[in-house]
Amino acid sequence: MLNYLLTTLSFIATITTLALPQTISDQWYVVPTISENNVASLTVLPSIRLKPVPYKLDFDWGPSTKAKAVLIMDYDTGQVLWQKNDTAELPIASITKLMTALTALDYITDWNATYTMQPNENALGGASFSAGNGDEFTKHDILKAALVGSANNAAAALAHSTGLTQDQFVQAMNAKAQQLGLRHSHFVDPTGLQAGNTATVRDVANLMRTATYQPTLLAPLGQIEHRMIRQNNVEAAHEIVVRTTNRLIKNTDPFVLAGKTGFTYEAGNCLVSLATNPAGHKIIVAYLGADDPTVRFEESQTLIQWTYQHYNWP
Repeated sequence: MLNYLLTTLSFIATITTLALPQTISDQWYVVPTISENNVASLTVLPSIRLKPVPYKLDFDWGPSTKAKAVLIMDYDTGQVLWQKNDTAELPIASITKLMTALTALDYITDWNATYTMQPNENALGGASFSAGNGDEFTKHDILKAALVGSANNAAAALAHSTGLTQDQFVQAMNAKAQQLGLRHSHFVDPTGLQAGNTATVRDVANLMRTATYQPTLLAPLGQIEHRMIRQNNVEAAHEIVVRTTNRLIKNTDPFVLAGKTGFTYEAGNCLVSLATNPAGHKIIVAYLGADDPTVRFEESQTLIQWTYQHYNWP
């Protein structure tokens, strides 16, 4: 009955050119919602009125997607614009590094200080940057290697460079999640390699929103590459280049300002993106669990373009 009522209200909104929030009331709005098995419905959410909020222009349900979960969020207000399977708590792989970086910001005050890479960090599997045991880098370079290149040895080193043990750092990550209201997120290591790093797609969007408020984190999330040198051997021949894992950044997608990739076999292919249109209206697209590594980029692009075509900002 509720879905029938909402469908009727949406139709009225379409033919009268009123926004859906205006059709219902000033306190509620409806969001196109897709379930895990791709059944379409409408979800009623409380309206955010602290700032002018975007409103839907029509009754288009949005594009199909192969992801396990997706959420599109207005950056300025946090209003949800489109969602699929938003309550599922899923592995998020290297998107975990956003929380690692945010937590490190609470402990590191001198980003020009150096840190010496340890064997247990360089022994980690998955993506890494070409550091040797005993190599010294600035903490800022290590941060950028973790976010630009999604390097697992850099993420572990960043955590250890705070002076905390790994267990203490993970506790700090989970405390930070609670502080930020990410109540459906849980972290077990700073790299994202373990399947126990989980979150809902809504928490991922809010995590990206918080991280990109920080200029120290926003910059590397939008870099194509980062060049760094070993501080204990500064000859040019020892320069290390860390390149982005994000095809949308590498190909300079005109909408995408920043993003973070993730992949493990348990999580599938994940991506969270910060995008903007020529008018400067920003959105976040959080995308979890695609089987194909290319699909996450293609479908995120489609979702970004669809949002700017079907929503208007006052």
